[in-house]
Amino acid sequence: MTENKTEQTEKTVQNLPATIEEELKKLSHFTGTIEVPLPAPAGQTSTASEPETAEGDVAGNTEIDDFESLLWGGNLPSDAPLINYGDEYVVTEGEALADGKEPASVDEITQAIKTVEDPELMMNVYDLGLIYRLDRLTNGDVEIDMTVTAPSCPVAGVMPKQVAEAVSKLDGVGKVTVKLVWEPAWTMDRISEEAKYALDIF
Repeated sequence: MTENKTEQTEKTVQNLPATIEEELKKLSHFTGTIEVPLPAPAGQTSTASEPETAEGDVAGNTEIDDFESLLWGGNLPSDAPLINYGDEYVVTEGEALADGKEPASVDEITQAIKTVEDPELMMNVYDLGLIYRLDRLTNGDVEIDMTVTAPSCPVAGVMPKQVAEAVSKLDGVGKVTVKLVWEPAWTMDRISEEAKYALDIF
């Protein structure tokens, strides 16, 4: 019984589309679990009751165009810039604050930053300790230095923009500048006590 199951598994892997097979090789370091749609077994035909995609193909039989998007639960925008370790990356949002307008408080800015989550750990970037510097200038402008959890993080070009947008929407905030920094490297001891409890890290 075990031999038959092993043979069936090997045949299924051999039937994988070349695109998926190549992408799987990139995950040699990945220790989690991810569901990859497999093609229908040879000889099996689809039925009219099976769901179809927008292109008319049977769901589960389409090739994966963007494996990183699949890996990150579809949370990776198609236009996300590719940022490599060490790249200088700065995002700006918003406009200068009108004269006489009261600047937002640091606490309000912090709460806005907390609305942005790391899509892998599902925890806000502030409590994860990804914010290295937060300066509110007297003219209402805000300057932020932040990092990511890993040098190869595929959302390195996404989260800084999300932080800049979240802060710039506050009333009392002028131009927001978010800079991605790589040093010092992020470590788990930067996580807040509240986040450690939520993530069951002690």
